[in-house]
Amino acid sequence: MRLGIMQPYFFPYVGYFDVIRKTDKWVVFDVVKYQSKHWMNRNRILEPNKGEQYVTVPVDKRSSRELSDIAVKDPRQAGEKILRQLGVYRHAAPHYDAVHALVEETFASVGEGPVRLRDLNVAGLEKTCAMLGIAFDYEICSGLGLDFSNVQHAGQWALEICDQLGAAAYVNPSGGKAIFKPEDWRARGIDIAFTRMPDFRYEVGGKFTFLPNLSILDCLMWVGAEEVRGYLDTLPLDRDFAA
Repeated sequence: MRLGIMQPYFFPYVGYFDVIRKTDKWVVFDVVKYQSKHWMNRNRILEPNKGEQYVTVPVDKRSSRELSDIAVKDPRQAGEKILRQLGVYRHAAPHYDAVHALVEETFASVGEGPVRLRDLNVAGLEKTCAMLGIAFDYEICSGLGLDFSNVQHAGQWALEICDQLGAAAYVNPSGGKAIFKPEDWRARGIDIAFTRMPDFRYEVGGKFTFLPNLSILDCLMWVGAEEVRGYLDTLPLDRDFAA
């Protein structure tokens, strides 16, 4: 089993889905502290003539600081605002209707009652993966009853999860490579493979200017699910830490 483990981000950039595509099983890593002004509750899309803008999900500041407990302040209002922001693409992006529906369905799926940010983000990942034709078999980390008492540094969280779930290999973005100690993984007999930072460039229209690594929503607006998936299919893995 090849495992992926990441915090649940809000409609993350295309590289996040490259990691999912290269795994057999996914662990939603929600046993960390919530960080404000982070990808947990916001991302970036284009704005005509101005470059970029943030789409943000406000959270209830009275919530616990654990990501697993962070609540969305007003899911209905947040969804409506983000859909209005996406309106800047309406007359320029060829796949506006499909992406608008994706976001609308994501918010509708979690309802208007008390909603955890984690669950909203997972719903977004699920629906985006379905659109891209990528399998997304996931577990929520906080519900697995794992033992993290041996974790001594950041790179060991993934090692303990992989070991306790019986994974043969772990996939991680290359940007996090420095936190891992190859000898720790070799001692457990678990391989690590790293994705490469994607350089996905595409044409944008109207008064927009292309910017890299925006939310997957921007990619899907301009090129559509089939082309995004085709691009992901070309990206290799780097296996630097073989067990």
